[in-house]
Amino acid sequence: MSFDYLKNSVGKLIQVERGGPDKLQGKLLAVKGDHLIVETADGIVYVNNQHIKTISEPILVEVVQNDCAEEDPEGVLPAIIDAVDLCDLLEQLTHKLVKINQNGPNALEGVLLTVHEDAVTIVHNMKDYVHYPLYHIKTITWVINAPVKNDDKKKNGSDGGKKEE
Repeated sequence: MSFDYLKNSVGKLIQVERGGPDKLQGKLLAVKGDHLIVETADGIVYVNNQHIKTISEPILVEVVQNDCAEEDPEGVLPAIIDAVDLCDLLEQLTHKLVKINQNGPNALEGVLLTVHEDAVTIVHNMKDYVHYPLYHIKTITWVINAPVKNDDKKKNGSDGGKKEE
């Protein structure tokens, strides 16, 4: 499906999907032949057009949209990968830490090892090779400077300094 009609919305706030784990909201950065590029709070997300059911745009410009535009006062654009299509994007993300399918039940984070004709191989937690069919990839995020999760802080001993005896 072509979303060329959204080219006039580049730079504006959009929402992909109405709800659920696949819902994402952010600034539309680019419309490509088979994917959209959206800047979200979690980073740059590349959205496979084949899996998009709905795209919403606010009728009235809200403060949220203005906040997105003012995040970087220097006016520096986020680092996006300019790929011809999703296969080219995946090739450019080889050996990089990526997150597949955002927050859904099949979400996966790991290092993209290889791109095959119909699947990708991801090293997950340095324990498993996960072979993910290309058809089931809804979104791809290049994890750059990932925020520290609360679980990691607990593991590092932020329990108030009490030691077990």
